[in-house]
Amino acid sequence: KSSDVLDAGDEKDFFRRRQAFGDRSVRSTKKTTTTTNQRASWLPPPPFGSVENISDREDGKKVKRKPIKVVGSVGYLQENMPRPTKGLPEIALAGRSNVGKSTLLNAILYGNQPSASGEPFHRQRRGRNRKPPEGSKLPPGVKAVASKQPGETKHITFYQLSATVQAGDTEGQLSLMLVDLPGYGFAYASTERAQEWGELMKRYILDRGKNLKRLLLLVDARHGMKKADFDFLESLQTTASKNKNGRKESLPPIQLILTKCDLVTQVDLARRVVQVREQLSDSLRRQPSSLPVMLVSAKPGVGFNCVVGSTAQGGVLELQRELAALVPRPKMSSTNSAS
Repeated sequence: KSSDVLDAGDEKDFFRRRQAFGDRSVRSTKKTTTTTNQRASWLPPPPFGSVENISDREDGKKVKRKPIKVVGSVGYLQENMPRPTKGLPEIALAGRSNVGKSTLLNAILYGNQPSASGEPFHRQRRGRNRKPPEGSKLPPGVKAVASKQPGETKHITFYQLSATVQAGDTEGQLSLMLVDLPGYGFAYASTERAQEWGELMKRYILDRGKNLKRLLLLVDARHGMKKADFDFLESLQTTASKNKNGRKESLPPIQLILTKCDLVTQVDLARRVVQVREQLSDSLRRQPSSLPVMLVSAKPGVGFNCVVGSTAQGGVLELQRELAALVPRPKMSSTNSAS
């Protein structure tokens, strides 16, 4: 069968697991477990969420989010990157220029937080052309620069998310690092500068070690994987196999993220999921991971900040939950924490 066509069984299974467009993730049968009891279903799990008016609990423990910090930004090969920290998992975002990476990163960092009154942003029921919820602008904080001009991200930037959990007099830390990589492919920059960005990304991805838990490969849902995506993966694998120390480097688990899903019909999305899975498998020299393909939109009121009743809609929250599951939970007793 054609690589971009679902058979009847595939299509039925796709829509059964996805149901409404509000849940934009195509998940494997093995579920990711994230503890969210005693938390409103529309809130992001810690350490996501940076505003101080989020007050909730996890396993009976008080949770307090901290402001997001930029702990490093590297744009040239001669510059030093922040050193890996034990127990601090890192997630890198990569994709072609103008795939919507910076816009999505900002939605992941700041999306699905409460309004100034502490209430969720409810979806405006206005059909296909509905407006974003009133006041749903992302809260203040450090953000990636988003632009329609390719090549706006010129550095590898490290964003640290943190939250404390308290049980009685004992405190623990939840931390995660999101790493924004420059886009590859066409950019308004010199050839030499673009090549340096490519070498910088390869150095980070291949030398980071066990701290780099996942590489999110962003792909435009309207187009699927393009030549620039295949070239990027091939370059990584070729460099890994020619390590100067004679030691083979391995790529971190790669997870596909389909962006701009609000611009694609459900049927076309179902076909695209099958297609990109096959494309990724064909482009890797190893067996690809079984991680789910995540379907997202960075449009407020569609992909995030979109609550219907008491249920959150949109793929950004699903992605936040997926990544929060990679954060080690501190071993603490929940006794005496009910106050």
